[in-house]
Amino acid sequence: IISKSYHLHPHIFPQKGLVGTAAHSTMDGRGVTNYSMDKPSCGFSTETTEFDDALMSRGIVTFEQAMIAKGASPQEARRLSDIKFNKSFEAKQVAQQFDEHNKQETPEDDDDEFIRRYRQQRIKELKRDKNTIKYGDVIHISRPDWNREVNETSRSGTWVIVNLTRQTSSLSARHDELCDLVEETIRELAVKFEEVKFVFIPSTSAIENWPAENLPTLFCYRHGKMQHQLIGINALGGPGLNCLRLEWRLAQLGIVETDLEEDPLPERVSVGVATRGEVVADDYYDDDYDGVD
Repeated sequence: IISKSYHLHPHIFPQKGLVGTAAHSTMDGRGVTNYSMDKPSCGFSTETTEFDDALMSRGIVTFEQAMIAKGASPQEARRLSDIKFNKSFEAKQVAQQFDEHNKQETPEDDDDEFIRRYRQQRIKELKRDKNTIKYGDVIHISRPDWNREVNETSRSGTWVIVNLTRQTSSLSARHDELCDLVEETIRELAVKFEEVKFVFIPSTSAIENWPAENLPTLFCYRHGKMQHQLIGINALGGPGLNCLRLEWRLAQLGIVETDLEEDPLPERVSVGVATRGEVVADDYYDDDYDGVD
């Protein structure tokens, strides 16, 4: 006698031996097997009988329906189905809790969380990318090296940051200190952002007669051309410059990826320090630096 749970027509299985007894193994659920009304019932498991397999192979029932026929609730049948097909029930619970938590958050919170997670993911991807050339330190160059180290390198899409350094004492002791602070800050960033190439070159070696008052100066190259320029200490983060403040500015230009959510506070500095941040005339530079190449 076939269980009323399946309502099968007798001619579907003419072969002998299709109606087998339930497999006895480790218990994964609750309930009893009840295929035959005139035979004793026994505890069920996630393993199926030949009869179950025959039904499922013909698309008559699903695994969950087979479990329900054994006495499992719909919820229990779904859990057993997850176990059967190597799906993590616990992971689904965590995902469900995460979804419920997200539903309680405001749209603004969702956007902030998405941006934060996206930035972290991109940073990890950049660090894992074995095809990305790693630098990890500043490179000192001279005038004849410019085309190879700056223009050619940047043509592949790599960011090249050129820092024009002072050669001797320039305007004042304080101005020299600020230029030295920028160099120290860039060295820290070079270690942190290995995929960016940071280059140091004396200002007068790169561009003859470059005004000392325009230092510190950063030229940002990509695709063989200068994309951005930061001239003067204010453009780099002010007299209270630190590594995070310069990182923030480079991130705003799309040069580096950062998990900073706002511009960090500046370091404390003496009051009354004169700084410059002017943009110089176009004839001081061009994208290809013909005089340097």
